[in-house]
Formats: sequence, C-alpha cells, structure tokens
Amino acid sequence: MAVYPRNLSNFLNRLSGYNKNSIKMNVLGSGTANNGDVIQIDLPSNSIVDLSSLAWSFQVAYTGAAGTAAGGGVTGNVCFPLNAESVISRLAVEVNGQTLVNLTNYNALYHALLYMTATEDYQLQRRVTQTNTQAGGAQNGTTLEAASANGAAVTNTRTHVIDTWLGFLGSAKPNFIDTSLLGNVRISITLAGADIIGLEGAATSVFSRSYAITSQHFSCDVISIADGIYDSMVDQMLAQGAPIEIPFKNYFSFTGDIANGSVPFNVASQSLDRLWAMNRAATHNTADVAAGMVAVAGSQANVDLIRNTPAFFTFTSNGHENYHFQVNNTLYPQWTSTRSADWWQHTKLALGDQGNMLAGSHVVDTTSYTDNYFVYVCQLEHRTDGDERFLSGIDTRGSSAQCYFKATGAATVAGAQTIVFAECTSSLRIFANKVLEIVM
Repeated sequence: MAVYPRNLSNFLNRLSGYNKNSIKMNVLGSGTANNGDVIQIDLPSNSIVDLSSLAWSFQVAYTGAAGTAAGGGVTGNVCFPLNAESVISRLAVEVNGQTLVNLTNYNALYHALLYMTATEDYQLQRRVTQTNTQAGGAQNGTTLEAASANGAAVTNTRTHVIDTWLGFLGSAKPNFIDTSLLGNVRISITLAGADIIGLEGAATSVFSRSYAITSQHFSCDVISIADGIYDSMVDQMLAQGAPIEIPFKNYFSFTGDIANGSVPFNVASQSLDRLWAMNRAATHNTADVAAGMVAVAGSQANVDLIRNTPAFFTFTSNGHENYHFQVNNTLYPQWTSTRSADWWQHTKLALGDQGNMLAGSHVVDTTSYTDNYFVYVCQLEHRTDGDERFLSGIDTRGSSAQCYFKATGAATVAGAQTIVFAECTSSLRIFANKVLEIVM
C-alpha cells in the first residue's frame, strides 16, 4: 500500500466542485398551529441534504388559567413545559409514500434521554433556544411558573429552535441523504395536547390551558458536488444491483401498568438494541404538579426545577423494585435489586455513561431519581467506542418476540401509566429507479 507524505494530504483530501449552503423551508399549509394539529414539511428535492443540520424554528405562546370555581375565582400557578421538544407527540417520516418512521410518545422518550444524559453544561446551553427559561427570572432563574390570580389566564411566549432529533432524522448514517434517489421525503409532526401544561395549587377540574405555534420555519444545509465523481459512483453502484443501505435508530412505544406485575409487548426487528421504561401518574394530564407521585428532592436549584415540571414529564418508580426485562424466555439483566443505586448504575451502563466522568444527568441523588426522573434502561447490543453502527442486537424477526417489563412491589399511587420503548436498528435500502426497501 502506497504511503503519501503528510505534507501532501491537503491536496489529496480536497473536494473539487463542492458547495454547501443553508436553505429555509416553509411548512405545508398554514404557518399557525394549535395543540393537537399536524405540521408537515418536505425536504428539498433532488438535493443532498445534511440531516444533522435540520432545525425547526418557531414561536409558541403557552396559556393557562386556574379557572373559576363555584363561589369565585381559583388561584393557582401555571407550570409551562420546560423543554421545547414537549410539543412533539408524534414524529413520522415518509419516503416516496412509504412510512419510514412513526415514533409515538416522542416527547416522553426525549425527556427520558435528556434526564439521563444531559450534562450541566448542556442544560445551560439549551437555555438559549430550547428551553422555556431565561436568566434573571423567578424560581432560580427560570420562568416556568406563572401565577394565575383569581382564575385569570396567563401567557408565556417563547421563541425556540429544535435542532436535535430522535429516530431517522438524528441517527441516519450517513447523515447526508440524496433525495434524488429517494423521491419525496415528508416529515410530519403531530403536536401534543394541552396537557403538557401543568398546574400547581388549584383544582384541576376548572383548569384551562392551550398553546399556539406561529412564525415557524425549517432550515437545513444542502450540498452539491459538481465534478461528477459522486454521481458516477452512485450510478455505478446501483447499476450493479447493490443497494445503498442507510441504518438508523427506530423506536416503538408500548403502554401498560407495571403494578400488574409486568407490561407485555411484542417486537419484530432485525436488531433489538435497547429497552427503555418509565412510569408516570395515570392522571398526568390533570394532576397537580405538587401532588400524587411528584416529590421534591435535592438542592434548591433541583427543587425549583422539579416543582415547576408538569406531571406529564415526571417519571417515578412508584414504589416498585426488582426491575428487569424478559425477551422470550431470557431475562435482561439476569439479576434484580431492591436498591435504587443498582437501577441507576445499570441504566447508566446501558447508556455508555457508567464510569464516564464527562457524563451527566438531571439526577442529583437517588431520591430525585426514583421520585422525579425514573428511567430504567437495558442494553442488548454491542457497544463500540466510535460511531460505528453494528447490527448486534437481538434478531426478533420471523416470529415476533414476546417481551415483558417486570417489577415487584405494591404501587405507592394506584393507576400509574408505564411507557416502554423498544430501541431498534432499522435500515433503509435504496435500489435503482427509486425502489426502496425498509427493514425494521
């Protein structure tokens, strides 16, 4: 193998005829959307799109009122959602009319990942455009909570930019997608209901809330390579019958109640990589943020954050213990524990953070973990140090695997909702003439 001098590498690595620019994309239909609406956008056609640059910029006005009870107004505090990603209930991607991704409970999964992996620096960085906070406000520098005096409506208007994504948009490898090979690529975002807005200190039966998104647009980087080498290389590969394969992370969600002893679910995938689970109050859409399974723990900064987080995004162990998953007849892990420190260690190990001094989370102690940020994760794939993507998880195709999320112990609060996510590696295979194959 020939070895070239390092001082010639600049000439060898040069891309001839390369051009990169950022473009703005308007949403299809109305630019205004309310809670529960669907927002759609088409990626640029016949272009090489950098998915890692995809961003959604919008302004949102959150509104809540404690309401009016018999005999007079009700006074309470309206708790607006902390993270901009709270507004996304479902994210779907269609490629040339075929459904590539249909990720439900998107906001719950995003919060689970954020709670477990966000470093302190990252949390501070997000305050600029992704969180509903600003320096100098009330509650330890946040403006999450606004007083609704005598039932009056209060509104918090913020401008957000979402530029990190789960599923295909955030994990496709390579992240440069040639839409000339795919056909039309449409992204659909179903907005969450108004129950992402919480309330403290007032009767939720007379609680009103809503939000509206305006001034929105998407943006992304597109590139072109004018020397013809890229086009000829792709054409030659497709002419030989070899597909271009793009692996990506896919998520399937299931709900139940772990108080029954287990939450059953079925997964058919070429690679089942991780299993995620969390609990929240069954009344998360109406619960007082300071009642039920929501507890206050940790430092004053953490107390402020917890007290102002809507019940919709508060996850708890709810008095259960001995957590594990079962795939067919095999238990993962093969041991269980009654100690929250063990659940935490196993979760961080599954995320690759155990022993990593640069890792972080919203969790500051075991109490805040079990009462406010409880997420239990089990990894089933091979972990690598780089950005390689191996299909090393459990292959459950052929006959769908019968799976369970299990725990013991009586529930602290009856009627909880357990959400389970199956994280899989799916593949988009591209053949000539825009023939596509999706391997789940």
